[in-house]
Amino acid sequence: MLHKLKYFLSVIITTALILVISPGQAREYLLQTNQDRPVRIGLLSINQDTNRRSRELLEQYIKVYLQELSKSTHLGYEYIMVTPEAGQRLLNNGELDLLAPVLGPADNTSDRIYSEGEAFYCMLSLFAVPDSKLNVRDSSTMDNITIGYVATEDNAGYITYYVESQGWHNIHYVTYPNGKAMIEALHGGEIQAAMDDGSNLRGNEIELAAIAIGLGQFTALPSKQPLVLALNNAIIDTELKNPSFGTRLQQEYIDPAIHHIVSYSDTERNYAESAAPLRVALPGSFPPFIVEDSGIFKDILDEIGKDSGLTFEIIQANDPQNAEKLLKNGEADIMAYVYSGTDYQRSMTFTNNFMVVDYWAIIHKETEFFNSPKSIAIPAKIPGLMEYVESQFPASAITTLDTVEACLDGVEHHEYTMALIPNLYLLHYSSLATRPQLKIADKHTCHVGLSFMASEATPNRLVHTLNTAIQRMSPEKANRIIKTNSRPVINFGYLLQEYPATMVATILLILMTALGIAFIVNNNRRTRQSNILLSEKNKELQQALDEVKALTRDRDAYKQESETDPLTGLLNKKGIALRCHQLMKQTQPDEAIALIIIDLDHFKQFNDTYGHQSGDKLLVTFSKLLKRNCTDMTAAARFGGDEFLLMVPLPKDFSIHDIRKQAQWILTSIKNMMVDGHPANVSGSIGIAIAKGQDISYDDLFRHADRALYKVKAAGRDGFQIYEQQ
Repeated sequence: MLHKLKYFLSVIITTALILVISPGQAREYLLQTNQDRPVRIGLLSINQDTNRRSRELLEQYIKVYLQELSKSTHLGYEYIMVTPEAGQRLLNNGELDLLAPVLGPADNTSDRIYSEGEAFYCMLSLFAVPDSKLNVRDSSTMDNITIGYVATEDNAGYITYYVESQGWHNIHYVTYPNGKAMIEALHGGEIQAAMDDGSNLRGNEIELAAIAIGLGQFTALPSKQPLVLALNNAIIDTELKNPSFGTRLQQEYIDPAIHHIVSYSDTERNYAESAAPLRVALPGSFPPFIVEDSGIFKDILDEIGKDSGLTFEIIQANDPQNAEKLLKNGEADIMAYVYSGTDYQRSMTFTNNFMVVDYWAIIHKETEFFNSPKSIAIPAKIPGLMEYVESQFPASAITTLDTVEACLDGVEHHEYTMALIPNLYLLHYSSLATRPQLKIADKHTCHVGLSFMASEATPNRLVHTLNTAIQRMSPEKANRIIKTNSRPVINFGYLLQEYPATMVATILLILMTALGIAFIVNNNRRTRQSNILLSEKNKELQQALDEVKALTRDRDAYKQESETDPLTGLLNKKGIALRCHQLMKQTQPDEAIALIIIDLDHFKQFNDTYGHQSGDKLLVTFSKLLKRNCTDMTAAARFGGDEFLLMVPLPKDFSIHDIRKQAQWILTSIKNMMVDGHPANVSGSIGIAIAKGQDISYDDLFRHADRALYKVKAAGRDGFQIYEQQ
């Protein structure tokens, strides 16, 4: 009864603060209640930590992210390392303002509040009681046990994938509404192991293994609602205005953290030891990626083999089509491939990306165009690249040419508007140094992910083992392989073949210098003239070398992403923001506009049940449904993951009943979706915000819709909510 009363009071306080405290007022309230001291944040420290390095990276990630949020919140922070038990006590006593990183509860009965957004990460580990005999390295101790986890969407996928990769048998699962109830069940003997973020431990548990790095949150008491509200607003602002910030942090901290927790299971080790050499089809020569007896691809395979125990047999195909034919005919097991998201109907399977290549957009200096280029030339070297480029530039005519130099020649002679060329090739051969008429168009540069495609007959254990090996490869090793193979080529034969005019001029310069030296004794005047000429030529040569070095230093120039989601063909986060700003500027003072955020409930469960490719089909099916019901004045986007966004101009005589009717239609359509002949069994949560005229910004309208969506999720999902301004 006391617990219910506390929860009821916390809900009232939280709701009241959300309604009456604006972000600016929240900051003023914080200054008064905190007496201008830093925000005290408890960072969890786990006893017998098996992955301390990964936790340190997560802690560094939190600190760097909060430092970025300080630009808008103007808050200072004090970090305190705490055990789970001490952290909960200090939070309840008011000696801590926030505790992190934690995983939120599965229900809405918690007496705590949590941060929103996808800004933070936590480590999920498998814990047991102190006297447990369980050992993840000994599968016989793990068979026939019962494992508990908090019933959130992602947790089921994390634990079942881990158990499957370990090869454990007859595992039973029990779900709990929150971590506290699960840890009580662990000590009560109801379960033998529990997957938890560590925030609910009593302090004497044993960490058996790290399972995954998942999205986490901050938690606080309801009295700290203004602080959490200020952080939530800052997180939304950062995601909208600086989307590349989160990507950079993930590459710097989260990817290495995942690398440190990944390990091979006994099943994967046994498979690697007994597997025959894997036949890898490489599609012809393409420096620096594919070179005879060397290249980036081969060196990455060698590194995977050293770590996993797998062995590889390289099969050199004539071209990408021949390589894919070898795979389909069973003459090869895997091949490098660009998975664009449009290949979900293939019978092949794909690994995680083993590297990402920047394809620079090369155009003529005299070329100007808006939106998409009219024609694009690409080198026919990497399978799947054509489909990827078509998904990125659906309005452009794509042509594949045999060589990179043919693509550059085509742009130089105005045969094609643009060429997409791997930056590593351009840096390797310094191709742009001798083509002054060409330049890089940053706006259209693409980040292309390369994975391994396996045939339908390839066992799943191979894909599991390759994925583990790819995740275990440290970013430092991958970058070292790429850097070693991409060093600029400087050899006489190549320069003479590719740039004969320049080399002839250089040879003539050397001959003239030699003649000048021969005449030094007999004619001082001619000697001085020869020396001056030699000095001038040397300066010109030095200037050319300086230009090459400058181009090399510019290799990491920022590449602007496209505005279209490659999987669904809808706008992406950046594209919808631009389109919404346009629609809102066109809105008259007596007209209204609606912003609708749609979240597909249980998409993660669908993805785990039917697989990655079926998940892509579900997203495409829903996107087509939206497209069929959109007019030219409607903006539709895939905002990220399973979240979609619509902006709809409303007629002058619209009514709230019309909006409710449309929202209910969307919910019904989601429930009726079919994928591969069976019901998708997903529902939707919809948040709606309505504005009249131009009296509100896009960012504020987005926040209103997002808060309405949050209320729907808190109420159990499968519904809609229209934001009401208080």
